[in-house]
Amino acid sequence: MAFYMIFDNPEDKKNMSFLDRYKYMNIEFIYPKKKCNSIQDMLRECNHLLRRSNKGDTIICWYDFMAVLCWVLCKIQFKRRKIVALNILLKDKSTYKNRLAKLLYKAMLSSKCVHATVTSRKYGAYLNNLLKLHRSYFLLHDLYHGDYDIGYKGGLCQYSVFCGGRNGRNWPFLIELAKSLPEVTFNCVMPKVCYETFKKTFSGNMRVKCDISEREFLELLCQSKLVVMPLDTEAPAGLIVFYQAAANNIMSITSNTVTTQEYLSDGRGVLCNRDVENWKNAVLYYLNNSVEADTRAKNLKRYLEEECSEDKYAITLWNYLNNER
Repeated sequence: MAFYMIFDNPEDKKNMSFLDRYKYMNIEFIYPKKKCNSIQDMLRECNHLLRRSNKGDTIICWYDFMAVLCWVLCKIQFKRRKIVALNILLKDKSTYKNRLAKLLYKAMLSSKCVHATVTSRKYGAYLNNLLKLHRSYFLLHDLYHGDYDIGYKGGLCQYSVFCGGRNGRNWPFLIELAKSLPEVTFNCVMPKVCYETFKKTFSGNMRVKCDISEREFLELLCQSKLVVMPLDTEAPAGLIVFYQAAANNIMSITSNTVTTQEYLSDGRGVLCNRDVENWKNAVLYYLNNSVEADTRAKNLKRYLEEECSEDKYAITLWNYLNNER
């Protein structure tokens, strides 16, 4: 029986190459030649892997939706493979696309040949409630890479905060918050489509950029005193930005969700409910209490180094795979 780990983006190789250090991990890593930008692209890659694998082999899917596609293909082609969906990212929305996704995920997760991990204990319970399932999920924290620290030595805007990224950001709420704090500069990085949607509602204290390089993104983050990121989902979202902030000794304020509770509770950040006044008070307090903010940032960084490191990830993943063999 063989282990295969399939990815949807060849760029993932630079972040996952650390697994090559663990010679005992008998896993073949499968990267596409180019990024999978459509379901058709992902289906093609999944089908190629199913053809080269054999009955009883295990297919580990870095992107959880590829696990859904592998499961569907196995059903259609009458093939038996063990499928592992790493860190489910399913959201709860009312769109037709999301309703269909929930049906597919429920069917997949009901299968005995499918195993799944989650990045938060409480998100696993949330998934069961959302899909009306009774199953267990294995806890596998998202990866923390040491190279998130860019050693920034440039200027710092003392009364500024940062919000950036794509998945799950609640931009309307952030804009409302910015309007309530005219004395604070909001450094924002968002996708072009979001910029076009919300540009007429931006307040004068918002400095908004879109589709910039990763280096520019991190430098803008490091020029800010805090990360302030409202989220619109209970599913994993924003974790990499929280990691990047912690690595550069910047504290994060975010929404209180079943996922963020795993990482930013217990003095490792600040969790807020969906109330502008609550967020406003938190932002002002930590902008004016830098020592406490620095302590919370260091607490998160220590937690990530201990619980989410590359070593921890590799050992946890391999032990899990062997136990499920």
